Amino acid sequence: MKNILMILVIVAVAMTSCNNDKQVLSSSFDELQKESDSLHQMHTTLKNHHAKHTQAYTALAERLKGSPLQDSTWLETLASQEVMLKSHEAEIQKVEQLLEGHKELKANFSGLTTEEMQAQIDAMRTDLEEIRNSQSNLSADHEALNNELVQIEEGFKKQELTAEAKQ
Repeated sequence: MKNILMILVIVAVAMTSCNNDKQVLSSSFDELQKESDSLHQMHTTLKNHHAKHTQAYTALAERLKGSPLQDSTWLETLASQEVMLKSHEAEIQKVEQLLEGHKELKANFSGLTTEEMQAQIDAMRTDLEEIRNSQSNLSADHEALNNELVQIEEGFKKQELTAEAKQ
């Protein structure tokens, strides 16, 4: 009888511990989900900035097409920007997939075992770090790309004004 009582106490303690672990893991997940939501907002901003930059790049490339250019490096710069913009497209898609995975996980998280919860939390932390790094790199790249476009635009305008003045 004492053995059965002891076993019941151990089972009760184990179940309580398991519920506490799930509560702690759920709380950790909620915090990570808030961070994911915040990074999603930043992603939307970066994606919009990327679209505007792509439009500005395309418009400037069209204006320069077929024009005699004083500075041949403009075309080289635009070519490197095209490569970088395509790379950004792929990075944006990758981040969107990671963020979408976080949304899907949210719907199923409470039904996971504690081990599965911990594994998902660990994976999510890794994802969030990757997203933060990606966003930081995209922001820095977009700033540099924008500066290059502005320089080309200003140089081209000067060239056009000089050509008009000579006529």
